[in-house]
Parts: sequence; C-alpha cells; structure tokens
Amino acid sequence: MIVHIVLVDPPHKLFAGLRMWTPSFGLLSLAASVQAKTEATVEILDCTTFTDPWGDLAHRIAADKPDLIGVTCSATCLSPEAVEAIKLAKKLSPQSVVVAGGSHFSLAAEEMLSSIEELDYLVIGEGEETFAALASRIAKKGGENVDDIPGLAFRRDGTIVFTKPRNLITDLDALPMPAYHLLDMEAGAYYWHGMGRRAFGISTSRGCGDRCAYCSESQFWGGRWRGRSGRAVVEEIRYLNRHYGKSLFVFNENTFNWSRARVEEFLQELGRSGMKINFWFQSRVRDIIRDADLMAEFKRLGLYEVMLGVESINPQVLDHYHKRQDRALAQEAIDILRRHDIMVMTNVMFGDWYDTGETLQEIFAFVKRQGDFLVLTVTTPLPGTRYYEEAKQAGLIEEQDLGCYDFMHPIVPTKYLSRDEVGALQQKYLRKYYTQPRIIWGALFNRNPFRRMAYRLIMRYVWEHATRRPWQQPGYRTLTEAAFLAGGNE
Repeated sequence: MIVHIVLVDPPHKLFAGLRMWTPSFGLLSLAASVQAKTEATVEILDCTTFTDPWGDLAHRIAADKPDLIGVTCSATCLSPEAVEAIKLAKKLSPQSVVVAGGSHFSLAAEEMLSSIEELDYLVIGEGEETFAALASRIAKKGGENVDDIPGLAFRRDGTIVFTKPRNLITDLDALPMPAYHLLDMEAGAYYWHGMGRRAFGISTSRGCGDRCAYCSESQFWGGRWRGRSGRAVVEEIRYLNRHYGKSLFVFNENTFNWSRARVEEFLQELGRSGMKINFWFQSRVRDIIRDADLMAEFKRLGLYEVMLGVESINPQVLDHYHKRQDRALAQEAIDILRRHDIMVMTNVMFGDWYDTGETLQEIFAFVKRQGDFLVLTVTTPLPGTRYYEEAKQAGLIEEQDLGCYDFMHPIVPTKYLSRDEVGALQQKYLRKYYTQPRIIWGALFNRNPFRRMAYRLIMRYVWEHATRRPWQQPGYRTLTEAAFLAGGNE
C-alpha cells in the first residue's frame, strides 16, 4: 500500500523580540528522504504558520486520517506543545501510527514512552534512514515487527524496547535537497521583521565536537561534528535564491566554521557563484582566531554578524561548563571581528553553580561596550546532559515545567544566588545594555545598515515593554483555549 504521511511541527509561541519562525530542518530533511526512498505521500504541517494553529492542525488530522503521523520536538522548551500534538493526533485519528523524534525526545526516550500512551514509536537520534525504513515496513507489513530497524524505541507488553543504535550518516551531501516545496514559503511567520522576506534560516552541519556540560545538541549528535561540503552549501543557497528570492541567510547550527577546509571551499564556491548575499553564523571563539586570515574574504562575500559563544570569563565557571577558553581568547576573537567591521553578537550565560553577583557583573562589564548585540541566557540544565544529571542528583532543580527550559527562566539556584536573584540580575543587565546611548544613537544614525536594523528591532522591543504594550502573536491560542472556543470539539 502507499502510505500517507503527515509530518507535524506543533504550534509554538514566537519570541516577541524577533516575531519570526524558521521551519524545522529535521522535518524538511526527513520529508525529502522519505520521498526519495519510498512511494509514500508526504505533507508537512508547520502549524506556527497557520491562521488558527491548533484549530487548523485538528481539522487537517481529522480530515486526512493519515497512516503515519510524525511529530518533531527540537528543544526541551517546545516539548509541552509536542506532547499535546501527539495526544491530539491520536485522539482525532486513532488508527494512525504516531511517531516522535528530535533531541529532547531522544534524550528522554524512556520517560516519554512511559508517560505518553498515545505515542507508538520514537526515532532515536538522526531520523532520515530510520523513519524511511519504518514507513516502508508499515507499507509492507503494517509495522508488525520492527526489531531489526536500528534507531527505534517503542513499548511491547509494558516494556520499553530499544533497537540497536543507528549509525550516523557519514556523507551529509548524499541527502536530498530539503523539501522546501512542501512548505508555503511565503507564510507570514517566515517574514523576519527588519529583514523582510529575503531572510531565511538554513542548517548545513550537525553537532559539535566539544563536550560542554550543558549542551544537549552535543549529546544528541554523539559529540561529533559533521558538515555538508562547501559546494553543497552554496548549491542550497543558490536554490533558495533562485526559487524563493532569499538573499539573507542565518546558519542555524552549533558552529558553522568548525572545519577550516569546509569554510575555505564555501568561500571559494560562493565567490565563483557571483551571488550577492548576506549571512550570519555561530562560532566558537577558537575558530574565529584560527580563521582570522579569512575574515576579510568572509566580509567581502557578505558575512555581517557572528554569534560568539563567550558564556563567561570566570575560570571556575568556564571549567564547570567544560568550556576550553578564557578571557584572553574571547577578547582576541572579538577584536578580530571588530577589525573587519563584522557585527559581534556575544552569547553570555547567567546562573552557573559558581556564579556570584560579582562574576555576573564582571562578564557584563566585559561585553557591555564590545558587542553589538547581547544574548544573555540563563544556564539551563537540559535533560540528557551532564549538567542536568549533576543538578538533579544535588536536588537543585526547582522548576519542573519544561516549557520554562527556554534559557530565559532560571531553573536552578547558584551556590550564592537564588533563582529570583539570577532572574532579576539578568533583566537588570539586559536593560542596562540596550539602553546605552550608543545603542539608541546607532538605531538612528549608524552607517552600517545591519547595525541600524538590529538596534531598531531592539528599541522597538524595549519600547513596547516599557509602555506595557507587548506584541501579540496573531491567531495564537493554546490548545486549551482553542478547544474551549470550539466548544470542546477539538
């Protein structure tokens, strides 16, 4: 039989500062692989783009009654919505096989299968080959025996069964082009305010070779970095540019420039292409220093900003994070970027066990006048990480709502500060940073158009909250609200 598959990215509430959404890279790649390897028909429901996210999802599931429903969960803080989507899918289409995947579900697989009776299978780790194999098995045998398919977890007679682990894909270039054709690429949620419809997020590598204690991504990808070739990256950019008019790209991955050879090939191929684009990526401090001689070419070909993982400059905190860098290295990387007029987005983490009021003031003073954009996150113990296990064993986890594991809500106290004190200091330093005269002045008069754009977005967000008129996401309702307004029929 030909299996009908619906892949679901559940409805999510957007961060008011950015007001935009990027489609699930996992689902795009999964859909493309299933289409290439099976005869299945595939749909992607990116529910955050819908006019009535939960209502529209319920209608589509009830109307389609797909054979196989796949639900993604790319982050711990998004797991409550994923669980709701799984339960809704099974309620409205009981005969459907419901499968879930993504980093959070993979790292908390036993807990997920134990607590979500509506869930039939979990894809553990990288999903393209596993999900395609499961779809083929369902088409041929109804999914009666899947024990020989690596990378699955499921319940059998009350026991949770894990098949053997799936080996990681060696050559990411062998994967087909992500299935952008299955999306409404003109959806309003994909409109990046301040950047317009030309901006788009893509992912060209997986994982990270570092072993930072707090990082679930490193854990999920087995502590390895793998990337598509520079040529393949430029081919995808060319495809998005020609078919959808995209010309500003955000590389949403842990570290774009892990491999020197890859970025050299990327720069060479991008230069040959003649495309006029701009782009942004995340980087480790050490990789910017290693590639200092490439920064002029990066700038010439369109690099406008780098998100730099500074995190802290306190040696004890950095050691606890297992972060192999120090203040001097962070300063050197910042200096390299500033010399080439590449905007610096400094990522800082507040709330490690060894953080004090003094260590937090110290890192704020370090980044206050050096960066263009400050991302001040709260150190969060994500399930599946060493940081989480350490905090759990010590009885430090004070917040159980996984929706709050978004790097903005304190989850654990420090040795010296309560959760409330960490949160108050985070808000205090964010206000101090974004009300600096240079930020306000830059929003109006900075010669760099990207700095003006960034500063104006910031000022709009600050003004809306100062006047207590925060932006409201059009059409967004919780599942409970949607069901109530529909008279309980959803």
